[in-house]
Amino acid sequence: MAYGQTLPTAARRQASDLRRRSNRLAVRLAAIWRRDASDDFGESYASCMPEMFRLLDSAQLQTAREAMTATPLAMASLDGVDRLPEYAVDPRQWVGVNGNGMNTIDVMWGAVVKGKRVVSSVGSTDIALHVIEMELVQRSRTLLADTQRSAAMVAGRSRYVHCGYVRGLTPPSCGRCVVLAGRPCGSEPFERHPNCDCIAIPTSKTPNTAVTSANEYLDGLSDGQLAKTLGSRANARAWRDGADLNQLVNAYRRSGSVSAAQLYGRNVKYTTEGMTKRGLASSRMISAGYAKDYVKKGGRYTKVDRPRLMPETIYDICARTGKDPRQMLYDYGWIL
Repeated sequence: MAYGQTLPTAARRQASDLRRRSNRLAVRLAAIWRRDASDDFGESYASCMPEMFRLLDSAQLQTAREAMTATPLAMASLDGVDRLPEYAVDPRQWVGVNGNGMNTIDVMWGAVVKGKRVVSSVGSTDIALHVIEMELVQRSRTLLADTQRSAAMVAGRSRYVHCGYVRGLTPPSCGRCVVLAGRPCGSEPFERHPNCDCIAIPTSKTPNTAVTSANEYLDGLSDGQLAKTLGSRANARAWRDGADLNQLVNAYRRSGSVSAAQLYGRNVKYTTEGMTKRGLASSRMISAGYAKDYVKKGGRYTKVDRPRLMPETIYDICARTGKDPRQMLYDYGWIL
C-alpha cells in the first residue's frame, strides 16, 4: 500500500524490498546470537561472526544492487529524462563498510561493548545479552539503510552533476518520518534517527509529484497503527480533532520531553516542547486562564509550575469537567 505517497513505483518497490530484507536479517541475526550467546561476550561474538557477516554482506550487496537499478528508474519517473551514467559503479564497494566507511565488524562489535557496559554498571548477564541482541539488530538495520542511501547517492550523481533528494517511507513509519516524507532535502541525503529505514530518492529538480501528503498516509492507517505512529490513542484522537501533526510529533522530539507529574493532586502528562527554553507560556494559555501560574517579568511571562498539557490529560480533564476538548487543544497550542 502506498499510504498516500506519490513516489515512483520503482522507489516504493525498493522501499518495500528493503524493509523485508531488513526484517529477515534482523530475525536471523537475533537467532544466531541467542544460539551462541554465553557469559563470555567476546567468544560468543567470534562464534557468530562467520554466519553473521555472510548474511550481512549478502544483504548489503543486494541492497546496493537494488539501489543501482531502482535509482535511475525513479529519477526518470520524477524528471522525465532517462540518462545514461557517466561512469560505472560497482555495488560490491558497499559490502563490509557502513555509511562513514567504518568496517562492519567494528560497527557490530559496538553492540558487545554496550553489553559489557551493562555488566560493569552492575547489570545482570541476562540483561547484557539482551542488550547486545537488540543492538546487533538495530545496527544491522542502520547498515542496510546507510547502504541504500549511499548507493542511491552515487547512482544519482553518476547521471547528474547536481542532484537533490526526497525522503521515501517504508511503511509502517514513525511520526518523525511521516511529517518529512517526500519533501526535498537538498544536495545530501537526509539525516535519520536510529532504526529509520526511509530511502533516499535522487532527483535533478524539485519533484512536485514526490511531495507526500502526511494526512493521506495517516488516513490509511488503522486506529492501532495511528496511535503507534503519533505516540498514543489520545494523540490520534487529537489529530482527528484538528491538532497539528508537527506539534504532536515534535512533542517527542527530545528524550524525556514528555513527562508525567502530579499537579493539584492529579496525575498529568505534559511536554516541554512548544515552549521556549526559559519555559515561557504561550499567549493563548495566558489569555485562556491556563497560565495563571506564570508571572510577568520584564514584559515577558515566565513559567512557575504550569506545564503544557498533553492531549491525553486534556481529554481526561474534559471528560471530568465537561469542557470542550477542542478549545483546550487550541488554547494549549495543539490546534493552530
